[in-house]
Amino acid sequence: MKKLLSVLLVLAFLSSPSGAEELQTIVVKPGDTLWSIANTYLKDPKRWNEILRYNKLPSADPSIALPGMPLKIPVRLIKEQFRAAKLVYHINEVFFRPVGGARWDGVRTNMDLYRNDTLRTTVNARADVKFYTGEELNLMPNSMAVLRPPQKDADVQLLSGEMRGVRSRVVTASARIIPRTKDTEFGARIKDDLTTLVQVYKGRAAVEAQGKVVEVPEGFASEVKMDLPPSQPVKLPPLPEFTGAGTQLARTGQPQVRMSGNIVSLDVSKAPRAGAGAPAPKAGEGAPKPGDASAIDADEISKMITVANPVQGYHIQAAKDQAFSNIALDRTYDVFDRIDLSDYLPAGTYWVRISYIDLLGFEGKFNAPRQVTVRK
Repeated sequence: MKKLLSVLLVLAFLSSPSGAEELQTIVVKPGDTLWSIANTYLKDPKRWNEILRYNKLPSADPSIALPGMPLKIPVRLIKEQFRAAKLVYHINEVFFRPVGGARWDGVRTNMDLYRNDTLRTTVNARADVKFYTGEELNLMPNSMAVLRPPQKDADVQLLSGEMRGVRSRVVTASARIIPRTKDTEFGARIKDDLTTLVQVYKGRAAVEAQGKVVEVPEGFASEVKMDLPPSQPVKLPPLPEFTGAGTQLARTGQPQVRMSGNIVSLDVSKAPRAGAGAPAPKAGEGAPKPGDASAIDADEISKMITVANPVQGYHIQAAKDQAFSNIALDRTYDVFDRIDLSDYLPAGTYWVRISYIDLLGFEGKFNAPRQVTVRK
C-alpha cells in the first residue's frame, strides 16, 4: 500500500503544471484573444490550448476577447525573442521601467525582465542581464539601456553610458554592433556628443553606420561619430602589468601598476621623454614620485601622456571572488591618481584587476587579477 501511495504521489507531481514547467507571465491587453496571443508569442500557435492548463479563463473559446490580465505560459512554447531575461546580478542603485510604464522601480536579483523594458544604473552601480538565448549584458555605472527593443533587430539599445556584452546585438544613436562569432565579447560606450566607442576583447564584431560596415577584430576598436561612418580599427591600449614583472611592456616604457599596501597607482615615471630615447631621471634627481602630478608642470604632463604614454586613465575592479561575480569596487581614475583601497573597501582579502584607457577613450582588456589584502 505504501509503495502504491508513493507512486501515486510521484505521478501527481509530474502531472502538476507548477512542478513540471518553467512559466513566464505575459500581460494580456483587453480585447486580446487566445488565438491572437498564440500567434504573437508561441512558436507553434496551434498549441494555444496548452495555455488553458495553467490559467483560469472565462472561456476556452480561442476567439473570445479576454479581459486585461496576466497569463502564465510555459517558457518552452514561447518564441525566443519574447522570452524573459534574468537580472543575474546588481550592485548599488539600479532601476527598471517596464514597457508602457512611467515610473522607475528598484530591481531585485533574479527578477524577470521583458522585451522593451528599460534598465538604468546610477553612480557606482552595475547590472548584469542574461537572456535565455545566451546573450549577456553588463550595464555599467550611469547608463541606460532598452532590452530587445521592437523594430530594432537587436538585443540591447544603449541610450547612454557604457555596456559590455557577450554575443549581444547592440544599437546606439550612431551605430549598430553585430557579433561575428559565437563567443564575441565587446564593450560600447556613448560619449556626450553621442559618439559611440566600440572595443572588441574577444572574437570579432561588425560596426555599421551610414551604410558602411567595418570589421573590428579582437584587440581593436572603432569610433563612430554621429552621421558619419565608423573609423578604421585602431589597436586597444596594452594589457596592464604590475611593477617588477620584467616583461616586454615594461621595456617599451608603458606605465605599470604599482601596489604598495593599500595604495594603487600607475608608475608613469618610467616613460621616456619625447625624442630623448633616454630613461627618466631617478628619484632624488628632480623626478616626481609616481602619481605625484602636483610636481609636474602642465607641459610635462602633456608630453608624458600624448607622446611617450598614450594611457590617460585606468579602470579598477575589486571582488571577493576570482571570477568577479560579486564586484565590490568598480571605478575609473586619471593616470596620475593614487587611490587608497581602504577608502572604498572594508578590511579583507580581494581580487583586483585593472584595464587602461587611452586618449580616445578606448578601454583595453583587464589584466590577470591579483589577490590583495586591505587593512584598516
